[in-house]
Amino acid sequence: MSNPRRSLTRTIIAATACVVAAPLATAGVAGAATTGADAATATTIEVVASGLKNPRDVTALPDGSLLVAESGEGLPGCAVGSVCLGDTGSVYKVKGSWQGRVVTGLPSYGPGVAPGNAVYAIGPANVLPDPKGGYLVLYSGGFDAAGRAALGPAGAPLGTLSRTRDGSVVADYVALETQSNPDGREVYSNPWKVLRSGGGYLVTDAGANTLLRTAGGTTSTEFVMPLNENDRDGVPTGIVKGSDGKLYIAGLGVYAGQSRIYKVGANGPELWVDGLTNVVDLAVAPNGDLIALTYTPGYVGDPPQPSKVLKIDPDTAEVTEIPTGDRLIMGAGLDVDKNGRIVIVDNARNTDGELLRLTY
Repeated sequence: MSNPRRSLTRTIIAATACVVAAPLATAGVAGAATTGADAATATTIEVVASGLKNPRDVTALPDGSLLVAESGEGLPGCAVGSVCLGDTGSVYKVKGSWQGRVVTGLPSYGPGVAPGNAVYAIGPANVLPDPKGGYLVLYSGGFDAAGRAALGPAGAPLGTLSRTRDGSVVADYVALETQSNPDGREVYSNPWKVLRSGGGYLVTDAGANTLLRTAGGTTSTEFVMPLNENDRDGVPTGIVKGSDGKLYIAGLGVYAGQSRIYKVGANGPELWVDGLTNVVDLAVAPNGDLIALTYTPGYVGDPPQPSKVLKIDPDTAEVTEIPTGDRLIMGAGLDVDKNGRIVIVDNARNTDGELLRLTY
């Protein structure tokens, strides 16, 4: 039986060349809007940046700037059949007409591949401005503490929230999972998204199957994501604060229709929308709509199939597809900029990823 706890790492990040990937779901959203040539005319899609190395997520700032977390390309020259730790992770910034990498040399872990093939690395997964200067980087993981330690000291930031200005660790999610394993299942941590919350941070751990809170120098488990059918993990991914002030969290699921969005209430996560497939991130539009990004339907071994962008009415929970003419492939993160446009990191399992801007 496939292991959904590892599905996000194996299918989106693909940290090693030898893993057997769990299948992704194969169906889209029922009743979604038409896609194709006619649909493409309803949405303007602009390439903001290209040549991104395994981009994982984008953060839109109030001044109009955009920050992209790049997981990098592992260690250039890593032998085929090996998996190597390099320092090719980075923070990419777009500000007006200027764009480029503002932080480089961050940990990046990936397999050696033959020339011309894409490297699928793990590394920086999410980035926020640090109030004390520099940036806060959330690193993805894919292991327990022993697995990370085997990478050596240079791999220590993986699975943590860390500062770029001095390299200090704000929170170590791999250590927390190894010590406490809140859901009692496989010990495995893969931090995915971070959300600023008051004076602290909320993090979805797609490996540990938990929502975590970091504040005041400590990290605790808010809750374990509900299981799906057949004892399969919910795999928390996107997290956002809605226009109603409530938290919304997406669960990736594994098979068609198993992805869900939960609204967090006084008693924890309450099912809000279900029947979706592979939702990896959430954002909020100016009118209050929730915007959801799906990764891809189909198996990892199949040719990539188009990602979808969905808008969800906050009052009725009605789901409508925003037409993109099948332009998106392997989208892994999105946000909404100050002008209400959707920005998406596309072609995320590649060293030629893109940052796209959608106006609809």
